[in-house]
Amino acid sequence: MYELELKQVSKTFKNKTAVQDVSICLNHGVYGLLGENGAGKTTLMRMLCGILKPTQGVIHCDGMPILQMGGEYRRLLGYLPQDFGYYGDFSALRFLNYVAALKALPEEYAKNRIDELLEMVDLSKEKKNKLKTFSGGMLRRVGIAQALLNDPEILVLDEPTSGLDPGERVRFRNIISSLGKNRLVILSTHIVSDIEYIADKIMIMKNGQIMLAGDEAQILKEAEGCVWKCVVPEKQVDSMDRKYVISNLRNQANQVELRIVSTQKPSEDAEPVEVTLEDAYLFFTKKKYSVS
Repeated sequence: MYELELKQVSKTFKNKTAVQDVSICLNHGVYGLLGENGAGKTTLMRMLCGILKPTQGVIHCDGMPILQMGGEYRRLLGYLPQDFGYYGDFSALRFLNYVAALKALPEEYAKNRIDELLEMVDLSKEKKNKLKTFSGGMLRRVGIAQALLNDPEILVLDEPTSGLDPGERVRFRNIISSLGKNRLVILSTHIVSDIEYIADKIMIMKNGQIMLAGDEAQILKEAEGCVWKCVVPEKQVDSMDRKYVISNLRNQANQVELRIVSTQKPSEDAEPVEVTLEDAYLFFTKKKYSVS
């Protein structure tokens, strides 16, 4: 198993700092990088893949700077970018053979590996169909197959379930969960449910910084006592929304039941409730949780 270590990594574009002073160690298992769009996740993932060079800091793989490892590091790496590029007139089979050639994989190995991966992502029957006829979910499955062609030790997935329907999202999560048993998988997303059940470790990112990292129990503990349930008249919902983070609401005749994330009790009759990962995510990424 390989270990990635980020030491005070930052990335600045002109006057904007996309990633700021990130230090973290990643090893075996599935790591979920959770943050809103624009939090800096894609920039961080591209630096992990060696596509972008940090403005400051260094990324090590087993003690070696990845930018000095060159092809040795790329052989360890599988990458599915957020915007997955493909040739629409290629069939799935032709496309995977094309990517295998770019990765300089031996022909016989590539043939067997492609057959194995098409079976794994449930595309064997469609392998001769052109990619332009594929649904978004099918294309993402082709994407994960191309990322796995070289049987990577380190797998980086940037918003892998973007645009998928619920059924495809579940299928994709199951694939990712199985992959994390034997390698390091880093998955970025802004969708809490993508990582809630499969991530061994969770990192919450905001404004280019890792605000919190740990397993689910550690993350939930940090937001303990900050989630409430209360029932208010319908006319009060807007004012409550301006003051607090409302994670959920349910209409009840002329009243509304609110689930509120706040460090302070939002109303006299509010009751504390058990924290979910979505609550904790909102607690650390939204600004209104400390409103008095």
